[in-house]
Amino acid sequence: MFHKLINQIENCQLKFSSDDSGTFEGYASVFDSVDQVGDTISKGAFIESIESGRRVKGFVNHAQYEIPIIDWLGLSEDSKGLHAKGRIDLKHKDGPTLYSAMKREAMDGLSIGFTMKDGDFEQKGEGRVIKNMKLFEISAVNFPCEGQARISAVKADVLGLITLKDFEDYLRDAGGFSKSMATALVSQMQKAVRSDYEHQKQQIAKQVGAEALSILEHMKSRI
Repeated sequence: MFHKLINQIENCQLKFSSDDSGTFEGYASVFDSVDQVGDTISKGAFIESIESGRRVKGFVNHAQYEIPIIDWLGLSEDSKGLHAKGRIDLKHKDGPTLYSAMKREAMDGLSIGFTMKDGDFEQKGEGRVIKNMKLFEISAVNFPCEGQARISAVKADVLGLITLKDFEDYLRDAGGFSKSMATALVSQMQKAVRSDYEHQKQQIAKQVGAEALSILEHMKSRI
């Protein structure tokens, strides 16, 4: 399962180079800081990902279907957290806009995207203490404080979805899926619902048939 954890702008400590090359550095994540949903990252959680040499990609708002806009030049752990050196691709169609937005703090933070195995974390109350992960990407994000307010908003959104087209649009707009991927997911969901319906219908037919047969046998025995 893909997870996201957001670092607020005050914790990022972003510093931009003075030559307008799009390069910057700061903290993509900090250790021992409890986020809005109760998760905490422990020191050492990024070591395996860093040492693997796997290229970590950079997006805006986790839009993984888009062309990466940030190149992460160096990642390292220190006593504070995951220190990252990055460069915004100013030749990307959205590069200059992102560069300007981050410098004026209109983009409110950085967020990491990762996966975990069962042994990579410990449950602590409603949250988790994350000790290891597979880091895939680091995004510049608009909203660093998702928390319960964001969860409530998502619940409200989902309750308003009625048709399959509503679900497809929601996957694209809120989930960040491409049109083709959203269409494929909804199509597969539709097939699963139909299959489940047909199975339930067959089970009901079998049950009704058995009950009808039992009634007939009972009537026959009384004749």
